[in-house]
Amino acid sequence: MSISARLSNLRSALKQRLRREPIEIELDVVEQLIVQYLLLVEQATFDELTDAVLVSRPTANQQQVRLSLIRFESFRLIQRILHPELEPGKQMSFRLTADGQRLKAVIPAVPRSRIQTWL
Repeated sequence: MSISARLSNLRSALKQRLRREPIEIELDVVEQLIVQYLLLVEQATFDELTDAVLVSRPTANQQQVRLSLIRFESFRLIQRILHPELEPGKQMSFRLTADGQRLKAVIPAVPRSRIQTWL
């Protein structure tokens, strides 16, 4: 086997290993509203996200938003951005990752129920 053929095989094997397995994710209404808001504004603080959710879903609460953000981070759908120069309480914001941006295709204009999708 030639060197170029070996390199080609090695490159293929490496790409295969680096490709992440698709995951199934279920999004409740609060999570859909968070994604929808982040798609609209690109970056938001926790308070802004909570306010955006509560406007559309008055029965929601901060704890639901917090748990949704933790869940999104575990799936690498959002990332935290630290702003140490800002006042306390506004030093951290969130934005969608490239994988999170892919949710744009499945988020309905008006979230009403849970949805399931693959990423």
